[in-house]
Amino acid sequence: MTRQVLVVYQSRGGATLQLAQSLSAGIASASDLVDIEITTVKRPALLGTARDVMNADALVIATPEHFGSMAGATKVFFEEIWDDCLDQTRGLPWQLVVKAGTDGSQTIEGVQKLAKAQGWKQFRPPLLVVGEITENALNDVFELGATLALSLDNGLI
Repeated sequence: MTRQVLVVYQSRGGATLQLAQSLSAGIASASDLVDIEITTVKRPALLGTARDVMNADALVIATPEHFGSMAGATKVFFEEIWDDCLDQTRGLPWQLVVKAGTDGSQTIEGVQKLAKAQGWKQFRPPLLVVGEITENALNDVFELGATLALSLDNGLI
């Protein structure tokens, strides 16, 4: 059995991409510990499609905070997938990773509202990184990826 995790990200300066890559590495690291094959599909937010979401067993959205909100490309992703995924992806496990310059609260709130309207099930509380990317932040997101993979394998999500 193969399970698929879709990682949709927006990253102009590279920081959010670093987080998405570390999360993907965490998923891959769990491959020796799981009984199923887990593939990770990474898409820049402007290239993510409804088909990508419908094919996913779990979704991760990684977005920077821009002007106190999610990145514009993340908004475009939601606009592009909205109608096709509405009612088709209810119950999809999802996770949010936010790279913020300030507090990230409005970014988190905005994405959570959209995900809730889609009927997605939040996997863990949002992982928020404020300020510079540190080794601790990369480790946290790596562990989140590994936990996501293990949860998929054990049927917990």
